[in-house]
Amino acid sequence: GLFPCAPLSPTLAVNMDVLEFALELFVRMGPNEQAWAATMTKYLKARGHEFATADSLRQQFANALSHYQVLVRLVNAEMAKIIDSFRDPCWCPQCHQIP
Repeated sequence: GLFPCAPLSPTLAVNMDVLEFALELFVRMGPNEQAWAATMTKYLKARGHEFATADSLRQQFANALSHYQVLVRLVNAEMAKIIDSFRDPCWCPQCHQIP
């Protein structure tokens, strides 16, 4: 799937696999979004794709990566809460309001 660089009127959507790759890459090296974006901008320009400004891709990618990280953390926290609720020693339908 694709993840937008902004919640409203995004001008770029980044493949979620690329975002996951970047997260893994940045765990193993300093988060250098500028170098990554400069390389990608040059790569895309050589293939006929240009951005409005030299810094467009870096800003848009940084926004998408930041929002994606927040979303991943929120989902992980919510899943942890759900899993922890099933670890309750008194797990019965009445205690957990299950019909």
